[in-house]
Amino acid sequence: MSDKYMILCVAGQSNAVGFDESRIPGDYLKQFRGSRIRQLGLYGEDNLKLIPLGACAQNFQDLRPFSNPGSDSAMPGTKGMHLPLADRLLDLIPEDYGVLVLPCAYGGVGFTVGEEGSYDSETMRPSEGRLRWGAQSPFFAAMKDRIRHALDLNPENRFVGVVWLQGEFDYENGKEQMPRFDAMVEDFLKTFANEYPGRVYRGDWNRDIWYNVETVAYWYGIGDCPMIWEHYAAWNPRTYVRIPRDTDSNEINGTGLTASVRAQHFGNDAFLKVVAPAIAARMAERLG
Repeated sequence: MSDKYMILCVAGQSNAVGFDESRIPGDYLKQFRGSRIRQLGLYGEDNLKLIPLGACAQNFQDLRPFSNPGSDSAMPGTKGMHLPLADRLLDLIPEDYGVLVLPCAYGGVGFTVGEEGSYDSETMRPSEGRLRWGAQSPFFAAMKDRIRHALDLNPENRFVGVVWLQGEFDYENGKEQMPRFDAMVEDFLKTFANEYPGRVYRGDWNRDIWYNVETVAYWYGIGDCPMIWEHYAAWNPRTYVRIPRDTDSNEINGTGLTASVRAQHFGNDAFLKVVAPAIAARMAERLG
């Protein structure tokens, strides 16, 4: 196992958490090179430790109670993009590096909806619940501190990017969401450019390390969602990740345990088959 890592942060709301309800078979992990992949733990004694990354990442939101009854009982929870994306990134980085994933997402949150919450700087954990994103958010504070922690583990560690998937629950006020997103990300880039110069792999602390990913097709018929993703596309076309509108949701092989409207979330192994490959292809334009 490597002690040098390329650090990948996956942040946002439910489709960044990973609500794929389809069954997790017992041999699911065999298709990935798990010996070179780790996540920064969050739950219990795992907090701030480098631990194996399974199908269900240790996000701000705990999805372990929503296991598909047909899944391997040793792997509770749902599936996200984290593991298949990390595995694909291994082909884009030096062989003596691993990938360290920082899961930083919670479902049903936004810049215009959610609670204020609080933040514990010692544990680097936000308070429980659906909190707001923003430049002063506990979610954002935890995200930044966890990236700092990961970079500080080894001076040779490098940051490889933020994968951001958020906007669905701001559908009633897209015009307010957009400037708040802009302000938060500009704070992020300025902060790390000042504190960790030279620590980005094949790049710098600019918009080219922030990847905005399209959501599941359902949301493009809801309120201001199209406006929000149009803004993301214009914000940086080089890192905007388009996802085909016919990509599977939990309407296929879903259980309805995470949401009553199954079409709201990617499912049926969409993260493995479509979403992660699309993100990796976009990232390869800089890293490959």
